[in-house]
Amino acid sequence: MKFTALEIGSGDAFLLETGERIVLFDSGGNKKTIVNLLNKKGIEKIDLAICSHNDIDHANGFIGLLDSNISIDEIWLPGLWTHILQFVKDNGIAWDINFNISKEYENFYNDKSAINSLYDNESIPCESFNDDLFYFSNLIDSSGFQEDWSYFYYYLYKKKTNTLNLMINLDRIIKIAGLAYQKGSKIRWFEPSTSNLRNIIDYGFMALNAQELCKVQKLKGLTEFMCALQLTDVNRYSLVFEYQKNEIPIVRFSADSDCTYQSTNPYLNNIIITAPHHGSDNNKGVYSVISGKDIIWIRSDRKSSQRPCSSFKNLNNKYCLACNSKNIKCEICFEYDSTKMQWKNLHGNQCHC
Repeated sequence: MKFTALEIGSGDAFLLETGERIVLFDSGGNKKTIVNLLNKKGIEKIDLAICSHNDIDHANGFIGLLDSNISIDEIWLPGLWTHILQFVKDNGIAWDINFNISKEYENFYNDKSAINSLYDNESIPCESFNDDLFYFSNLIDSSGFQEDWSYFYYYLYKKKTNTLNLMINLDRIIKIAGLAYQKGSKIRWFEPSTSNLRNIIDYGFMALNAQELCKVQKLKGLTEFMCALQLTDVNRYSLVFEYQKNEIPIVRFSADSDCTYQSTNPYLNNIIITAPHHGSDNNKGVYSVISGKDIIWIRSDRKSSQRPCSSFKNLNNKYCLACNSKNIKCEICFEYDSTKMQWKNLHGNQCHC
């Protein structure tokens, strides 16, 4: 069994090879880089791909990957996306350019509601929604779609609104969902939860802050729609999973989460934990919350003067994909010894930040 932090440049992309399956957790920010890296490794098939949230440096690579010849049997996506996509399908893309979007944006920007308050009582079964992804697979192939959205982007720019980034977020969601449908990958959706959950899902993974979506909720209106798009980029709603071997957690994929609603039981074994938000100071509370014996911390992303934070630097057993104090930039790889129940470093140096 191998764990690899891929040298993706910008963002997160972690590969877990279990001997039976190949799992990819996030895909980095470049559409071509992830495909090139997997091609160099001779990987033609991914059994499971997981997208933690819609930040460009975690999700954008999936667009290139889903459009490549590499097959993906199953992909897990944030459940919040389904509510956003359903709103687009119900309302079409014939946006009212005369609508005062700036004012609508201001109304919600400083008053973001909790996720559960975004929806009304209407909902549809998740299975029916997956069939509706045919709509989005056609949409991304339509030249008219591209022209319409280009004009909409231009309008937002001329109005000097801050909503352009939200529409780029939406464009990425549509492309990932539509391409996954075209590719024939099985799509499953996971909704963030504020309960301290530990749900066994499949493939040996346990969801620490989410549960599988059963119904797609309908957003009430444009304000809720834009709020939902904003929430896809709020790091604390990143999907967090543990991979277990014989019911023992050996890898924890943190994404950009702050671990607010996750189990904080001490780890009694040698476990790899990916540093949340690339070792950012915004998530420094994680290092005082998570405790255990012989934890191996892995920090991804590129060199930065601001990352990792001092809390990460003070950890004992840490690895950096690109240290900011020395000219070190290489892939990190560990192999699991099932007999000793511990990880052995195969490639990549300890952090020198």
